[in-house]
Amino acid sequence: MADRRSLLAIVLMSAALHAVGIARTLVPAQDGLKLIRFARQFQNDPWADVIRGADVHPLYPALIAIAEPVVARTVGEGPDAWRLTAQLIATMASLTLLIPVYFLTEGLFDRRIAFLAAGVLALLPRVAEVGHETLADSMGLCATFTSLWLAAQALNRGDRRIAAGSGFFAAIGYLTRPEVILVPVSIGLTWAIDRLHPAGKRRPRAIGAVAVMIVLPAIAVAGYAGIKGQVSEKLSIRAAAGLGPPFLLKRSVPQPLPPGLDDPTLDFSAKEESDRVAIRGTGQAARRIFGRWWEGLVWYFAVMTVWGLARRRETRAMLSEDAKAPAPGIEGLLLGTFALIDAAALLRHSASLGYLSGRHVLPLVVASIPWAAGGAYICWRRIGEWMHLSPRAMKLGRAVPIAMALVLCIGAQLNPTHSRHLSRWGHWSAGRWLSSHAAPGEEVLDTRGWARFISGLPGYDYWHIRQALTDAHLSYILVELDELEAKSARARTLRSLLAFAATPIEDFPAGPADPRPAVRIYRYRRPASWEGFTR
Repeated sequence: MADRRSLLAIVLMSAALHAVGIARTLVPAQDGLKLIRFARQFQNDPWADVIRGADVHPLYPALIAIAEPVVARTVGEGPDAWRLTAQLIATMASLTLLIPVYFLTEGLFDRRIAFLAAGVLALLPRVAEVGHETLADSMGLCATFTSLWLAAQALNRGDRRIAAGSGFFAAIGYLTRPEVILVPVSIGLTWAIDRLHPAGKRRPRAIGAVAVMIVLPAIAVAGYAGIKGQVSEKLSIRAAAGLGPPFLLKRSVPQPLPPGLDDPTLDFSAKEESDRVAIRGTGQAARRIFGRWWEGLVWYFAVMTVWGLARRRETRAMLSEDAKAPAPGIEGLLLGTFALIDAAALLRHSASLGYLSGRHVLPLVVASIPWAAGGAYICWRRIGEWMHLSPRAMKLGRAVPIAMALVLCIGAQLNPTHSRHLSRWGHWSAGRWLSSHAAPGEEVLDTRGWARFISGLPGYDYWHIRQALTDAHLSYILVELDELEAKSARARTLRSLLAFAATPIEDFPAGPADPRPAVRIYRYRRPASWEGFTR
């Protein structure tokens, strides 16, 4: 019971950190704008049509659409209600994720190390960040590891009812994030490997349970493919920026540029190319994956993961001496198999597309946490024995690294200088300015989309600049100053366009404590002709 109360304390601590993160979030994440747009469409259009037109899996936006009216009754209708709804769903999934990670670690080691694992998960800054962003990642992680936890229970006991629960969570995980389809693959491969080992032969055959855990996600895949026409869709760059209510959106209809802007040397790219060097080859992809994994575990827990894997048998033997370790189950093999399959998928993804974000590596980070907790535990136990500490001193000593981790990780999460949320403060201020100054019928071209989301005004994102420049209602153009200062053809084109047809009217600082201008609003005056325009 005391261990369960400890888990509750970690959940409450994590909830408090997420509440602070939500309070400091002014606008959605960049990808969150797209998810919110699809959520709004779910409230207005037939769901099948929305699913067919979306380039993301539908469950998370659908839940936002269902929950938004409830949140709107409390905070009022508008952009804040949509943002807050998306964040609350992500936060609830993040808090629920603590439970399967706790029980997976308990099956692998014992309750003491499970408590450490839950604490590590709650404190990792990258995992915490996606837990209160307007993103589907935390929901995908929750479904993934809940399915793995229930799969371990089903394989250990041969219980088809538990297997049905695992299959159900894998199915809803797939409807949230396409990579969750790796879970039933990992379960089937784990079962096959386990049957070759003596310990696995002593477990129930569980063929029916494995079939259930594979069939249920397959039904979800088939249902989605029946509506969508394909199993999944690579994220489409051209449909990535979704802003404002559906009835305010301009449809993406190809339209040629007017004479004078059709010079092939002009660059109207939707966004600036990333400064990060593209991944080339399998070797570079492997190094990038390792680097992201290392960062996600804030290096210390990455080292502890390696130590925990190397000392896993010694750790279990030590716990057995304490008579507190459960009989070995299939959790270790299942987590290891999933981690290897996920790493292989990441390797192929990053080598073929040349890109890898920190969010892509999060399943691998979370799968490492039980081993990181085990490594931290055995490390401290061996240090205590080497120093000949008494049992009481050992308990007190264990609190020291835990307290240090609390201070460092909580400090990293709350440090305003590292907050991505405050970096959007200028866009939030610009959106509020537009909502109070724009006249009825005036529209906005917003290169990033955040300010237009806050203002609720109709208009365009930069993907549809061709349509925007020919719209008689376009009155404002909003840009980040970094976009104008870049040394690129896109930046030169944008600077020339603004100098030719717009007048700066207001600058907004980067943050409350940073007076440097970061966002600028221009008044757009549509020229009678673009002839003579040059960059």
